Amino acid sequence: LDKMSSHSFQVNEVKMMMSLLAYNLTNWLRTLCFPEAQKGMQIETIRTRVIKVASKLVKSGRSLHFKLSSSFVYQDFFWKVLQRIQQLKLG
Repeated sequence: LDKMSSHSFQVNEVKMMMSLLAYNLTNWLRTLCFPEAQKGMQIETIRTRVIKVASKLVKSGRSLHFKLSSSFVYQDFFWKVLQRIQQLKLG
Protein backbone atom coordinates (compact mmCIF):
# COMPACT_ATOMS: atom_id res chain seq x y z
CA LEU A 1 0.00 0.00 0.00
CA ASP A 2 3.03 2.27 0.04
CA LYS A 3 2.91 2.96 -3.70
CA MET A 4 -0.16 4.71 -5.03
CA SER A 5 0.09 5.31 -8.76
CA SER A 6 -2.69 7.84 -9.18
CA HIS A 7 -3.11 11.44 -8.15
CA SER A 8 -6.82 10.80 -7.60
CA PHE A 9 -7.85 10.01 -4.03
CA GLN A 10 -10.79 7.87 -5.21
CA VAL A 11 -8.63 5.72 -7.51
CA ASN A 12 -6.10 5.16 -4.74
CA GLU A 13 -8.89 4.35 -2.30
CA VAL A 14 -10.33 1.71 -4.64
CA LYS A 15 -6.89 0.17 -5.19
CA MET A 16 -6.32 0.03 -1.45
CA MET A 17 -9.73 -1.56 -0.81
CA MET A 18 -9.10 -4.18 -3.54
CA SER A 19 -5.70 -4.97 -2.03
CA LEU A 20 -7.24 -5.38 1.43
CA LEU A 21 -9.98 -7.60 0.02
CA ALA A 22 -7.38 -9.81 -1.70
CA TYR A 23 -5.35 -9.99 1.52
CA ASN A 24 -8.39 -10.92 3.60
CA LEU A 25 -9.52 -13.57 1.08
CA THR A 26 -6.03 -15.09 1.15
CA ASN A 27 -6.12 -15.20 4.96
CA TRP A 28 -9.58 -16.77 4.83
CA LEU A 29 -8.29 -19.39 2.40
CA ARG A 30 -5.32 -20.15 4.66
CA THR A 31 -7.48 -20.39 7.79
CA LEU A 32 -10.20 -22.61 6.34
CA CYS A 33 -8.47 -24.71 3.71
CA PHE A 34 -4.80 -25.19 4.52
CA PRO A 35 -3.51 -28.25 6.36
CA GLU A 36 -2.48 -27.48 9.94
CA ALA A 37 1.25 -27.58 9.12
CA GLN A 38 0.92 -24.89 6.42
CA LYS A 39 -1.36 -22.42 8.22
CA GLY A 40 1.62 -20.23 9.16
CA MET A 41 2.67 -19.57 5.55
CA GLN A 42 3.53 -16.05 4.45
CA ILE A 43 1.22 -14.37 1.91
CA GLU A 44 3.94 -14.37 -0.79
CA THR A 45 4.48 -18.12 -0.32
CA ILE A 46 0.73 -18.71 -0.69
CA ARG A 47 0.70 -16.68 -3.89
CA THR A 48 3.58 -18.76 -5.28
CA ARG A 49 2.17 -22.17 -4.34
CA VAL A 50 -1.56 -21.68 -4.92
CA ILE A 51 -2.38 -18.57 -6.95
CA LYS A 52 0.48 -17.94 -9.40
CA VAL A 53 0.32 -21.42 -10.93
CA ALA A 54 0.96 -22.14 -14.59
CA SER A 55 -1.93 -24.25 -15.82
CA LYS A 56 -4.22 -24.92 -18.72
CA LEU A 57 -7.99 -25.24 -18.83
CA VAL A 58 -8.86 -27.97 -21.34
CA LYS A 59 -12.33 -28.54 -22.73
CA SER A 60 -13.19 -32.12 -23.61
CA GLY A 61 -16.75 -32.61 -24.79
CA ARG A 62 -18.92 -31.03 -22.09
CA SER A 63 -16.23 -31.24 -19.42
CA LEU A 64 -13.56 -28.79 -18.37
CA HIS A 65 -10.30 -30.16 -16.99
CA PHE A 66 -7.68 -28.18 -15.08
CA LYS A 67 -4.18 -29.31 -16.13
CA LEU A 68 -1.09 -28.41 -14.11
CA SER A 69 2.42 -28.69 -15.45
CA SER A 70 4.00 -32.04 -14.61
CA SER A 71 7.03 -30.14 -13.27
CA PHE A 72 4.96 -28.11 -10.76
CA VAL A 73 6.71 -28.81 -7.45
CA TYR A 74 3.75 -28.01 -5.14
CA GLN A 75 1.16 -30.03 -7.06
CA ASP A 76 0.15 -32.24 -4.12
CA PHE A 77 -0.34 -29.23 -1.85
CA PHE A 78 -2.33 -27.41 -4.56
CA TRP A 79 -4.74 -30.34 -5.04
CA LYS A 80 -5.19 -30.79 -1.25
CA VAL A 81 -6.13 -27.12 -0.86
CA LEU A 82 -8.49 -27.31 -3.86
CA GLN A 83 -10.15 -30.41 -2.40
CA ARG A 84 -10.66 -28.63 0.95
CA ILE A 85 -12.18 -25.63 -0.85
CA GLN A 86 -14.64 -27.93 -2.60
CA GLN A 87 -15.62 -29.48 0.74
CA LEU A 88 -16.50 -26.11 2.33
CA LYS A 89 -20.13 -25.72 3.28
CA LEU A 90 -21.07 -22.09 2.79
CA GLY A 91 -24.42 -20.71 3.66
